[in-house]
Amino acid sequence: MDILACLALNAGKLLTNAEIIRYAWPDTFVDETNLRVHISAIRRALGDTKRESVYISNVPGRGYIFIADVTTKKNGAPEMRRPAAAHAAPFERHPGAKIFGRSEIVGTLYDQLNQSRLLTIVGPGGIGKSTVARAVLAQLDTEVVWVDLAELSSGELISTEVASKLDILSRTDDIDGEIAAALMSREIVIVLDSCEHVVEEAAIFVESILSRTSSPRFLTTSREPLRAEGEWVHRLTPLDLPHAGTTMADAMNSPAVQLFVERAAACRGGYILSETDLPDVVELCRQLDGIALAIELAAARMDTMSAKALSLSLKDSFRALSRGRRTALLRHQTLRTTLDWSYYVLTPEEQAALQQLSIFRGWFTADAASAVLDEPEEAVENLVAKSLVVAEPLSENTRYRLLDTTRFYATEKLLESGQYRTVMARLAEYLSELLEASEQELYTAFTNNWPEELSQHVASLRLALEWAFEAGGDEMLGVKLTVAALPLFFRLSLLDECFASVTKAIAYLDANPDLDERRRMKLYTALGWPQMRSTDAPEEGVNAWAAALRIAERLDDVDYQLRAIWAMWVDAINRAAPSAGLEMAHKFGSVAARSTDPVDEVVARRILGATLHWLGRHEESRILLEQMILQYDALPSAHTTRFQFDQRITARIILARDIWMLGDGARALTEAQSCIEHAILLGHELSLANVLAEAACPLALLEGRLDLARDYIALLKEHTKSLSLDVWNSYAKCFEAEIKLREGQADHCLAELRLSMSVLDKAGFNLFRTYFQSIEAEALSRKGRFAEAACIIETALAHCDSSGERWCKPELLRMKGQLAYEENGPDRLTIAERWITMACEEARSQGAVAWEVRALASLSRMHEDSGPNAGAMAV
Repeated sequence: MDILACLALNAGKLLTNAEIIRYAWPDTFVDETNLRVHISAIRRALGDTKRESVYISNVPGRGYIFIADVTTKKNGAPEMRRPAAAHAAPFERHPGAKIFGRSEIVGTLYDQLNQSRLLTIVGPGGIGKSTVARAVLAQLDTEVVWVDLAELSSGELISTEVASKLDILSRTDDIDGEIAAALMSREIVIVLDSCEHVVEEAAIFVESILSRTSSPRFLTTSREPLRAEGEWVHRLTPLDLPHAGTTMADAMNSPAVQLFVERAAACRGGYILSETDLPDVVELCRQLDGIALAIELAAARMDTMSAKALSLSLKDSFRALSRGRRTALLRHQTLRTTLDWSYYVLTPEEQAALQQLSIFRGWFTADAASAVLDEPEEAVENLVAKSLVVAEPLSENTRYRLLDTTRFYATEKLLESGQYRTVMARLAEYLSELLEASEQELYTAFTNNWPEELSQHVASLRLALEWAFEAGGDEMLGVKLTVAALPLFFRLSLLDECFASVTKAIAYLDANPDLDERRRMKLYTALGWPQMRSTDAPEEGVNAWAAALRIAERLDDVDYQLRAIWAMWVDAINRAAPSAGLEMAHKFGSVAARSTDPVDEVVARRILGATLHWLGRHEESRILLEQMILQYDALPSAHTTRFQFDQRITARIILARDIWMLGDGARALTEAQSCIEHAILLGHELSLANVLAEAACPLALLEGRLDLARDYIALLKEHTKSLSLDVWNSYAKCFEAEIKLREGQADHCLAELRLSMSVLDKAGFNLFRTYFQSIEAEALSRKGRFAEAACIIETALAHCDSSGERWCKPELLRMKGQLAYEENGPDRLTIAERWITMACEEARSQGAVAWEVRALASLSRMHEDSGPNAGAMAV
C-alpha cells in the first residue's frame, strides 16, 4: 500500500527505484528485487496484466510511473510524505559556504534557472564561474547532477560521461536518446562545468536533450557561450574593487579585499588587514583586476612574503609582460600574467613538477604523482602550499588535482619543454602497474567492495591510451595498458572504449607476431566476452575464444586455458550441443587438474554435472552436483566473476532440474525457490536471472503451478528489462507464451513464442529450443495444423539425434504420439501407443520418472477418450 500510495501521489512523474524504496522502507536497506516483487503484486491486484500497462508503467533501468488518472481529495486528505529526491551522482550542497560579492547575482541566476531550461555562466578562467554555479544550486531542492567536462579529452565523450553520471548503461548507438528517455518528466538540473574546450559538442548535446524532453534543465559554465537554441547567458564580472586611497571600512566592504584577507588568513593561520598593509593589498587587488583565482594565488604567497613585497613582485611581473598597468589587459591575459608570475617564482624543480603533474585529468594520489615526477620529494606539498595544486584530505590518504586554468597553463609549458612524451610514458607505466596489481581484486570482489578509488583514474587512463595509439606515441605501452585496464573497463561498463582500445591493441600485436603472446591471449579473451559483441554475430565471440585458447595452450597458461574452455563449453551448451559440451567439459577437467586453485576442479565437476543433465543422464548429474556443492562449500573462498556466475547457485539450478526429472516435483520447486533467495542475498544479478530462467519458471510450468509460474515470469521480466538482459527477457516471453496456451490462447501463444524464439536463434541461445518446439507443436495442433506440428517435432528429434541432446527427447516423442492421436487418422490409438511407448522407454533409460508419468498420463487420456477398456486400466 505504501508503494501504491507513493506512485499515485506522484502520478505522471517518473520515480526511480531508489525513491520508491526510500518511501516504502525508510532508513532500511532493501534489495531492488523486493520492489519488483511488490510491483508485480500491485499489478495483479489492479488487474494490470495486459501487454499495455493501464496503471503502472515501467521505464527500464530507471523506475516506474503511475499513468492512470488520479483524483485528489482536497478536504481532510492526510498530508503524505513525498519521496526524497534521488541523486544519480551525489552532488554536495554547501549552503553555508562563503562567497564574496555574488549574493545578488546568485539570486538573479536562481530566478533565471527556474524560468529557463538552459543557463550559461560565461567568464574568463578563474573568475569564479563554478563557485557561483554551486551557490545557485545550493538554493535548489531539485535533483542535481554535476558533470565536470574539464576531465574529457574529446567532446565526443560528453554523452558517455553524462550517461555514466546518471547511471545509465547504454545498449544502443543513440546514447542521447537513452539519456532523454531516462530524464523524461524528471525534475533535474544537469550541470556541465568547463565547456570551453568542447563548446561545440556541448551545444549539440544540450540541444539534443532539450529537444527530446520537457522538464530537465541545464546549467553550464564556459569561457564563451554555447550559442545553443534557447540559451540564457550571464557574463560574470570581476569582483568589485576598492578605490585607491580608500578607508579601511570601505576596503573591507570590497569583495576582492574580503577574499584576499580570508585566503591569506587561511594560509598564515590567521591574518588581519592592518592600516600598514591596506594600500598594498588594495593595489594588489586592483592589479589582479578582481579575478578570484588570481587573488587566491597571490594570497597564497602571504606565508613567506609581506603585502608590500608581494605587491612589488607582482607589479614587476606585470610590467615585464604588459608594458604597464595602463594598457588595460584583457582579463584572461591578466590571469595568464598571474599564472606566469606564480610560475616564475617557483624553483626550477617546482616548475618541472607543475608541468609534469598537468598530465593528470581530475584527481590523483601522492603515489601517482611520485610515479611521473623527476624529483617527487615534497614537490606536491610545496605546490599545494602555493595554491597551484588543490588537496582534498580523505579518510585514509589525500588526493590532489590541478585547477583547469593552472593545468592548461602548465601543459603548455610541458609541451614547450619537450618532455611531454617522457611524462606520458611514465603515466601509462604507472597506470599499468596499478591496474595489474588490482586485477584479482577487481575480478573477484563483490560489487560493493571493490576499490572504487581506481575509478578516479579513468580520465587519465583515456588520455594515456589516446596518446599511446596515436602518431608519436608508444603502441606497445598502449597494449600493456589496455590489458591491465580490462577488469576496470568491465567493472565500470565502459565497453565501447574498451572495445576500441582492444581492437587497436590486437591489430598492433597481430602485425607483430610473437611480440607479446600472453597479452594477445588476454585481448582475445576480452574480445570474446558477450558484452563486447553484438548478439547478431555470436560466432565472433567463439572465434575470439578459440584464438585465446590456441595461444594459452602454446604458453601452457592454465588459467586462461580454463577461461577459454569454459566460454566454449558455455557456447556449446547454449547452442544445445551437449555432445560438444561434454568434450569441452572433459577438457576443462583435465586442465583443471593441473591448476593450483582448488576452485577450478570443483567448477570442473559442476560443468560436467550440468552437461550430463542435458545429455539425459540425470542420476549421474545429481550425484556429481551434490558432491560438488559439498566440496565448494568447504573452500575458503569463491570466485563469482571469473566464471561469470555464482558457482553454487548455478550447480543448484541444474540439481533442481535433475530432482524434477527423477520424480520429486515438490522438492525441485523448493530447491529453485531457495536458489532465488540465495541470489537475492548475494546481490548477484546475473545469477538471479539465471535461476529464474533455467529452473524456477520452467519447473513451475512443468508442475502445472501456473500461479507460481506467473510470479516467477513477472519477476524475470522486470529484472531483465531493468538490466537490459535481452536473452533472458526472451526466455520469459517464451514461458509466458506457454501460459497463454494453457489458457486456451493458441494464436497468442504462437505469435509470442515465434517472435521470442527468433531473438534467441539470432543470439545463438538454443538451450530450450526443443522444449519450446514441443509447445509450438501443441499450439499448432490446437489450430488443426497437424502437418506443420509434425514437421516441427521431426526437426527437434533430428536435432536431438545429431547433437546428443536427450533431456527433452521423451517429451518430444510423447508429443509425436499426441499429434498422431489428435489428427484422428486410421489406427490413431495404435500409432499413438507406439510413440508413447518409445517415449516411456527413452524416459526409463534416463531415469526420468517425470517424463514417463507425463507420457503415461497422455496415453491414459487417449484410452479413456476412446472408451472404457482394459488398456486404460493397464495404463
